[in-house]
Amino acid sequence: MDHHLFRTILTAFADKPAHIDLEQSRLIAEIRDDIIEATLHSRSGELWVEENGAKYRASTWIIDRVARLPILADRILTHVEDEPHFIEPAGHLLDRLEESPEDKEIPLNSVTSRILDLLDRRPAGTSTGLYVTSDAGEGKTTLIHHLARHQACRYKQKKTDWLLVPIALAGRPFLRFDDVIIGTIVSKLRFPFLYYEAFVWLVRLGVIVPALDGFEEMFVEGQAGDAVSSLGNLMRMLDSEGTVLIAARRAFFEYKRLQVQAPLFDSIDHQQADFARIKLSRWDRKRFVEYAKTQGIDGESLFTMVAERYEDLHPLLTRPVLVKRLINVVGSTDQQDLIRALAGDGKDYFERFVKSIIEREAGEKWIDRSGEPARPLLTVDQHHELLADIALEMWTSETAILKSDVFDSVVDLYTEDHQMDTHITRQISRRIRQHALIVKMHNDFFRFDHEEFYHYFLGLSVASMVAGADPGGIRHAFRVARLPALTVDVAARRIRGGSGNLETCSDFINALNAVCQSELRDSFIKDNAGDLAVRLIDGNSSAVAISHMSFSVDSLKSRTIQNTTFRDCFFQRTDLSESTILRCSFEGCRFEQIDVSGVTDIRDSTLHDCDVFSVVRPSEEAAMFAPESINATLRETGFQIPHRYRAVETERVAPADQDPLLDLTVRMCRTFFRSTAVNENTFRQRLGRKASAFFDQILPHLEAHGVVKEVEYRGAGRQKRYQLGVSLDDVQRSIEQADGSFEKFLGRIRA
Repeated sequence: MDHHLFRTILTAFADKPAHIDLEQSRLIAEIRDDIIEATLHSRSGELWVEENGAKYRASTWIIDRVARLPILADRILTHVEDEPHFIEPAGHLLDRLEESPEDKEIPLNSVTSRILDLLDRRPAGTSTGLYVTSDAGEGKTTLIHHLARHQACRYKQKKTDWLLVPIALAGRPFLRFDDVIIGTIVSKLRFPFLYYEAFVWLVRLGVIVPALDGFEEMFVEGQAGDAVSSLGNLMRMLDSEGTVLIAARRAFFEYKRLQVQAPLFDSIDHQQADFARIKLSRWDRKRFVEYAKTQGIDGESLFTMVAERYEDLHPLLTRPVLVKRLINVVGSTDQQDLIRALAGDGKDYFERFVKSIIEREAGEKWIDRSGEPARPLLTVDQHHELLADIALEMWTSETAILKSDVFDSVVDLYTEDHQMDTHITRQISRRIRQHALIVKMHNDFFRFDHEEFYHYFLGLSVASMVAGADPGGIRHAFRVARLPALTVDVAARRIRGGSGNLETCSDFINALNAVCQSELRDSFIKDNAGDLAVRLIDGNSSAVAISHMSFSVDSLKSRTIQNTTFRDCFFQRTDLSESTILRCSFEGCRFEQIDVSGVTDIRDSTLHDCDVFSVVRPSEEAAMFAPESINATLRETGFQIPHRYRAVETERVAPADQDPLLDLTVRMCRTFFRSTAVNENTFRQRLGRKASAFFDQILPHLEAHGVVKEVEYRGAGRQKRYQLGVSLDDVQRSIEQADGSFEKFLGRIRA
């Protein structure tokens, strides 16, 4: 560490730059009301700090004296929740691009030691990101907390020089990224010694690794006003240094479409960054039994009973959040009674499982004993209603946690609507804080025990508003953000009454049409209405008309849509695999991308004046954008297109083959999803036999047009290293406008 870097880092910790007085070897600084006087020395090319007669390396002095990381280690052990019965998860590793150029996943029986090894690599001159991915409720948060506590213990024992700091982003997508990070460190960890700039410097120095939990929900505004990925913003500030762990349900590099990746990688702004991923596996019988044993439950017999009712891979047996709740219920309920309570259609197991928890609450705990005989304070249905009101308050307040007094307000409104007396209201206010599905956080804040319970009860609230045709309530809830998938599933199922047949489907769709009619094209109301509408019509045979809605990714996949008219609707990229579309009409709709590579059944369905920007054909990875090819492919799939490209329809022109050079260019661009700079040998390994064609026929043109540029190679041996010279967004746009031609692509990218 040199003199200039020392001053820069120290200034990040001060309230004002003027509070740092550093002239030659004399230092006087005021940092958080602490006056520091020290002298600086240079020995063997290293900077040393002498304070109160003791001498330290400058980096060590900043870490221990100024940043006070030993105190942070103590705070992590004190305030990060411990899981006393932690079960080691399994998973699959997709290593950094240069370690695994062929996208080969490595199975792992134990992930914790491998995660720590990956975070401990810290290659020079490169920022690294490790994604930990899984579906909701499969142990990402528990794993992060376990790793953070483990690393804090090792830090205090001087067995490591870095800390893992959990940063919970889930439920707070409406706050600035830096506010969430510092808020977590100050409020949850009780560590008030860092500004955001100082935090970033500690990440760059490698002594802090932030663990961003629930990352997929978090976006912030960049300085230029463009919405950019918060991860990209952080990686740019790290300036090709430091390591970040990202826990998310789906990593960015898992998407095939370039445009999905573009905001992240364009925001990194040519910094050196590599990414790896560990995908957590669901629990198996061994892990289920191991956890049950820690709770004093016979896991073998319980697993067998539930597996006989459902299957070995059912979520109740494989998802940790549900396993823990199942074991908890079994601890106070006869196992046979529980199995009978779960009887029914396997698709609504979650609803029945939640109901079994609430029935225990209502029948055993929420009892009014002030009179004779004792009676439940609330019925099971009223429990659902009250929790739904709490979930709606969280959603509209744009937070997943509520303060105690807000709980009281929700209870007061609910009991007033139901004309309950003051005595009952006081008991409900007291007991809601101890509900089996509610947990207390710090500073008298409360949240649902898991986000899935929050999303479930929010779905009940949405269903009530739609079924009651409450346009004001629908707009109020729908405009906040994109509703979680579980919320929409629960709302649709509750509206349909669980019967699978909707005689009044048209009435519900009309209520959604009404709230969308006056909305702008880019509106959460349109998005949420579309997500709900497509679930309502799935399998419904009555005629309905949907208008002015937007539909999310893969909204038509594995669905049966019949007798439906879509007018002026927008569809994001959607896969039609295992879809049945019968007697449907799409009028004036726009499709971002249609993937017809899977088996589909499309009959008597028409595309009237629709815009389809790209299509993915069977056995092909890259999308095609040429209008003639798109329309010919859609006709082969079964769609009727009566108004556009009549000549193509008459001549029955076969879909044109996309230029193989453009296909190779698309594959090249996807290489940059896992690393912002790629070595020549990595390209050769990924492209295989087509590598020679790429280097001979494509790369010279890409370099000449500035699409790819050579950068300094810092490894052993002699080879070249490349970065993108243009944004991924520009690449995607040029590909879409190239009509499948590599020459047109070059012309567009030049323009």
